[in-house]
Amino acid sequence: MIATGLEYRRSSGRGDYGPASGRRDNGGLPALSNAFLAGSVIRPGESLNLFFFEIENYFAMSSLFGERFAARIVHVAHEALERMIADSEWLKDTRLMDQPGPGQFLLLCGPESACCEDLSDRCTTMRLLLKGRLKSEARGLTGEGGFDLLAGASVLSQYGDLGPEAALYNALCQAQRMARGQYERQDPGVLREFMDIVETPLIRPVYQPIVNLSSGRIFAWEALVRGPENSVFQSPTALFDYAEDIGEIFMLEKRCREAAIGSFGPFQPGQKLFLNIHPKTMVDPAFSPGETRKLLDRAGLSPEDVVFEITERHAIRDFTLFYETLAHYRNQGYMVAVDDVGTGYSGLASIAEIRPDFLKIDMSFVRGIDSDPVKRALVETFVTFAEKIGCKIIAEGIETPTELSSLMSMNTHFGQGFHLSRPAFPKPQVDIQLPAWSLRRSSPAREVKCSIPVSEVAEPPYQVPPGGVVREVRTLCAGEEAISALAVTDDGKPVGLVMSHHLDRALSSQYGMSLYYHRTVDRIMDASPLVVDERTPVEVVAKRAMNRERSKIYDHILVTRAGKLTGIVSVQKMLDTLAAVQVEMAKGANPLTGLPGNLSIEREIEARASAECGFTIVYADLDNFKVYNDIYGFKHGDNIILLLARILAWAVRKHGGESSFLGHVGGDDFVGIVPILEAERICLSVTRCFKRLAPGHYNEQDRARGMVVGKDRNGVEREFPLVSVSLAMVDCGRGCSLGTIAQRSAEMKKFAKTIEGNSFVRDRRGPVEE
Repeated sequence: MIATGLEYRRSSGRGDYGPASGRRDNGGLPALSNAFLAGSVIRPGESLNLFFFEIENYFAMSSLFGERFAARIVHVAHEALERMIADSEWLKDTRLMDQPGPGQFLLLCGPESACCEDLSDRCTTMRLLLKGRLKSEARGLTGEGGFDLLAGASVLSQYGDLGPEAALYNALCQAQRMARGQYERQDPGVLREFMDIVETPLIRPVYQPIVNLSSGRIFAWEALVRGPENSVFQSPTALFDYAEDIGEIFMLEKRCREAAIGSFGPFQPGQKLFLNIHPKTMVDPAFSPGETRKLLDRAGLSPEDVVFEITERHAIRDFTLFYETLAHYRNQGYMVAVDDVGTGYSGLASIAEIRPDFLKIDMSFVRGIDSDPVKRALVETFVTFAEKIGCKIIAEGIETPTELSSLMSMNTHFGQGFHLSRPAFPKPQVDIQLPAWSLRRSSPAREVKCSIPVSEVAEPPYQVPPGGVVREVRTLCAGEEAISALAVTDDGKPVGLVMSHHLDRALSSQYGMSLYYHRTVDRIMDASPLVVDERTPVEVVAKRAMNRERSKIYDHILVTRAGKLTGIVSVQKMLDTLAAVQVEMAKGANPLTGLPGNLSIEREIEARASAECGFTIVYADLDNFKVYNDIYGFKHGDNIILLLARILAWAVRKHGGESSFLGHVGGDDFVGIVPILEAERICLSVTRCFKRLAPGHYNEQDRARGMVVGKDRNGVEREFPLVSVSLAMVDCGRGCSLGTIAQRSAEMKKFAKTIEGNSFVRDRRGPVEE
């Protein structure tokens, strides 16, 4: 017994629920509890509400996944119904909960009398809650949750000469007919509530951070939605399940996009907004890039800031149309993520065809990964696969510190989950303290970036209108200037691209001249060229260009400002630019750490000095390094320098942001250029981390003593403390000179080295200015 007056049956010999075995008589009526047949549930003249639920295709599901799975689903259904009974005021007088057949559930509630409209609404509400719970459980067990739950309701009354068993039979048949669609189920109240939520709208956006597991900084936010509080549609599962049932998924997703984009608020450069998109929505005529672009413009976002997140749990029927549509949106600048990888309809082959920018690993692979070698192997395989196709991995559902550290040890790129932050509004901020050993994972050289905007390498475009004639375009391409690409523009906005080699191939085909030569250029142009904003970095554009379909991989790229065409650039020009920049950066980079050298440091300081904002120079130097180098050798000495470089790179990136700079003067000397307000926080992080990690580079004996015995610069043998770091901070203002900065930094560095152990000092004489 689970509540007073509430009965159920367990299968004998098992601790979970199984199908109730009963006789089939009275026209197929299953046997129910003796309490009901004895008349203890319904009393003469009384009416009860009957709710019937049935798992569709229960026997096929049981055959496919096994009896143990089916029994587990039945058990979860019983638990869910029990919770509904405990939490719902209108179910408090539930008389009976039973299983009339395999995969079927029955509730008898009373004696409250409800009109048919209320009864149908309540049945729909219960179905949505129960269906969401069962789908969640099924996904956790099998990776799929695509089954449906049928539901029906009726009023059970004893009338005339009917006994309780015959009355039940009539009421049950009526509820089954409703559940199986033999007559239309009416639920105007629930439908009205859903339409109010969508049309008002009452959808609440929340945002969950996606964190870079190398730096601990927020990389993006996934936009999620919630319905009104204390509503059946508060759960997004119930909201979207009902929308699919009534064919309103496109309208619901449109409202969700509007809410997510409109409420996003301020964000840091480079951060992304992830929007969940149903695959069917991608090919919906109402889902136009123009409408979404208007929303983005109002919110101060661009397509480059948005990632369309496509769930793998939904089957994609028309792959050809889907890929064409996806390529169209990608060429507008949107990025693509595939959600729930490993749990849905799509396999690795289809993912390789989509070529996503991000793969989101389902939480079922993350849960318990710290103790499950099979899950570790699977995630490592996903990471390798992602690197092969040029995308990044996002691990979902991180809930414990050990899950986080396990994923980091496998070089997983990004993560999200309750351990990092729960979804919230407004956007939550996180401050993740990554494990200290993670600082050893990557070289600072990997942080060197080239962010030249594509506008600097773009050339003036040749333009033709959509109504231009193909023969005129061919004359331009074959003329003295040998134009290789022309942009097709309408009122300054790019609408297409004509590449000379594509044009020649089309005209040289059989009947090509007859079909196209005297027609307008819009008949032969590429209507979905790659279009980027002029501020987009060259390396980002190059990567996007190389991810296009093979036939378009070397087509030119159109460059715009506020939607108007300003330039055109070839893939070869971008690759040449990147190669030249890398050569120049390599010339000035320190060969050990890969960080920018003296020339780059001087240029960076001069550029900052000419700007309006102040900055702080952080000079870092190792103490007792020479004696360590003499005792342990140059190889171990280089490792100490690399350790300091990695800690500095981590601290500068974590607390100083993308605008900060780190350079390697040479030897054990480094220079950071960071925001004034963050300088002390950076130095504190560096000293703490170095103090914790540096002793690991000594042998056990020296580490236990906390010192080494070596010779000083005069050849005298004595004891030296372990290597430590000294940091000197000098604030700088507009127009400061390199000479003055160098002098102040040398003075403060000398003072810092007089303090024993890991230390940092700040020049309090005021900022260096002109």
